[in-house]
Amino acid sequence: MPAVGAPRTAATLRREVAARCGGSPASGPRTPPAPAPGSPGVPGTPPCPGRPRASRRSRRRRGKERSGKKCVDRFSPEYRQRRERNNIAVRKSRDKAKRRNQEMQQKLLELSAENEKLHKKIEQLTRDLTSLRHFFKQLPSASFLQPGSGTDCR
Repeated sequence: MPAVGAPRTAATLRREVAARCGGSPASGPRTPPAPAPGSPGVPGTPPCPGRPRASRRSRRRRGKERSGKKCVDRFSPEYRQRRERNNIAVRKSRDKAKRRNQEMQQKLLELSAENEKLHKKIEQLTRDLTSLRHFFKQLPSASFLQPGSGTDCR
């Protein structure tokens, strides 16, 4: 980088642009010369290939042009027809969202009930298993449950 305030040479500009654009100064075609004062882009540096060339000023101008289009005749048949179609689409979209929400709530209730039922079944099966283990321990020939017998009852 040159010292602050030093004049830029074409080679310096190429290196700066290459550094900004992710290439080397010797690779690829040479970059175009610096834009004229008042033209889009960063003053004093050539634009980066593949980047938008519009300056903030030109983007602002386009925004003003667009805002001028918002002055439409609200009483024209085309405008009324567009608004009516939009209102119908909005209503349809909101109804669809409400239906989807109700379906999700219903599914939540069903799954919660099924979950509760499964938890109760787990509790019941655990109680059954405990009572069966207790029952088999009470049998006189419970040698298969003794540790070290080589088999596991599980």
